[in-house]
Amino acid sequence: MRFKDFLSDALSEVSRELLPSHAKLLGGVALIRIRPELDHLEKRIGELALEFYRVRSVYRVYGVEGVERRPALKHLAGEPVKDVLHKEYGCIFKLNLTKLMFCLGNSFERLRMAALTRSGEVVVDMFAGVGQFTIPIAVLSDPRKIYAIEINPEAYRYLLENIKLNRVEDKVEAVLGDCGEVVPERLREKADRIIMGYFGGTLRYLQAALTALKKHGGVIHLHELVRRGAEEEFVRAVIREAEDNGYVVRLITWRKVKSYSKTRNHVVIDFFAVRA
Repeated sequence: MRFKDFLSDALSEVSRELLPSHAKLLGGVALIRIRPELDHLEKRIGELALEFYRVRSVYRVYGVEGVERRPALKHLAGEPVKDVLHKEYGCIFKLNLTKLMFCLGNSFERLRMAALTRSGEVVVDMFAGVGQFTIPIAVLSDPRKIYAIEINPEAYRYLLENIKLNRVEDKVEAVLGDCGEVVPERLREKADRIIMGYFGGTLRYLQAALTALKKHGGVIHLHELVRRGAEEEFVRAVIREAEDNGYVVRLITWRKVKSYSKTRNHVVIDFFAVRA
């Protein structure tokens, strides 16, 4: 039985269209989005989710807040949980789910980054978080070095812990700081590949990212939320920005990672750039 069917049977007085279709599972915790019309039933829905998924805890997800993208959550049922262990593609991620973002919908993108990374490459992960991209690349690929930069001290603490949990200390150097400052100051001309896994103004960090590319050039993976239907326009804007900074650019591809809302898609643009 599907979760929505389970809810519909238990809450027969509620329009089926209003009910959530599923919850996302992270380290034994169910994360669920509930429409505002069902605010008065949130506890009941939480209890039903706890029963259906047989998890330790259920949290309602409202979204994310601030530059550090902290999750906005509310505990609904089960025992309150903070630290969770999430396993994916043979990698282990530890994080505080009440304070740090980990997008389950990006799992294929994490695997794709690991598959694209070539042996011996130097990778710069500009918005490393708890290691969402860094850890799979370090575990599943053979990079020479990954520089993982994170501005949030709490996320940085878990990044360090995840590096140890996955035994990749020899491959990863974690850096606490603003990547817009760290990259041009410390990583100039070091990178073969750069990951810009951030939403909300990623383009303003492109100039810093370009300074990290080796003299023979390299690949940048730039993520952003883009208005649906305007993806190709945004791709052109990214290429134009790199060219305006004095680089020759070759678009490799772009793809929709997932639908983010009714009006916006999460897209990633892969392109090669070299100083003109």
